[in-house]
Amino acid sequence: MPERGPAARANADRAGIWTRIVPDTRLRRRRQCELIWRLGARFFFELIDELDRRHGLGADLDARLARYARLDPEILAAIGANQFPPAPLHIVEGR
Repeated sequence: MPERGPAARANADRAGIWTRIVPDTRLRRRRQCELIWRLGARFFFELIDELDRRHGLGADLDARLARYARLDPEILAAIGANQFPPAPLHIVEGR
């Protein structure tokens, strides 16, 4: 189940249509990762290295990085696993 941030809050837009804004940690992280990825390998490394220094991930991080590094990018692309699925859409009922 996705992590949820603070309680949802309701807002009215300029047309008077009420929408529900639900903070979603996983979707926010996904978007942030997409933006960081565009900065290149150096910035990705710096982020991973900082996480290791601050949280002592050590051997566990190294094992996970090695496992991901062994993945074949061509196979991942062929099965569509190199892309995020479309962001979920939610139907908002009118009042």
